[in-house]
Amino acid sequence: MYEVYILNRPVIFTENTEAKQNDLVFHEPSKKQLQELPNLLRHDTAIKTVILESKNVQMLWMNFCILYKEVLAAGCVVENQDGAFLWIERNTRWDLPKGKVEPSESIEEAATREVTEETGIDRLSLRSHLRTTYHTYEEDGIPILKTTFWFHAFHDGSNTTGIPQSAEGITDVQWKFRPFGDELLENTYPSILDLVSSIPD
Repeated sequence: MYEVYILNRPVIFTENTEAKQNDLVFHEPSKKQLQELPNLLRHDTAIKTVILESKNVQMLWMNFCILYKEVLAAGCVVENQDGAFLWIERNTRWDLPKGKVEPSESIEEAATREVTEETGIDRLSLRSHLRTTYHTYEEDGIPILKTTFWFHAFHDGSNTTGIPQSAEGITDVQWKFRPFGDELLENTYPSILDLVSSIPD
């Protein structure tokens, strides 16, 4: 199974599933249907999830990916020694630090570099790879598929004060304890909610 977020709504590639209310299901979707997914979601806001069923999920996913220019990124869910998690406010929404992988660096190096650049927080060690997420967007009219590798990282410190990277639209850096409040949960991205829920207690 694969899952990609298009316009902040999940599109699931699977062999079979049980659709729920407001889910849209395609059986063996054509290339044209794959291409039209962004416009479909843009014009029908009632659709919560798109389900793409196929007997060959791997091939369907490859046929989807070739429609996009791929960008590799990496980021971290950072936890400090008190058990608080690092959040950033970017363009008025709560997010996690991440960014593009440079040609000369590994994915792991990119993940920790981006955290330090965007938040000013260093002394980081990677604990584990959490998951890989996918989302699409357009840049200068070119459809982009961003593949982001996420790591669980540990900061060797307590309530260390962060420094927002204003050039990237970041206006605040905060440590927050679980359970995260509604003010945060209602003002972040579905893919980020899914990601943080995978962190063990």
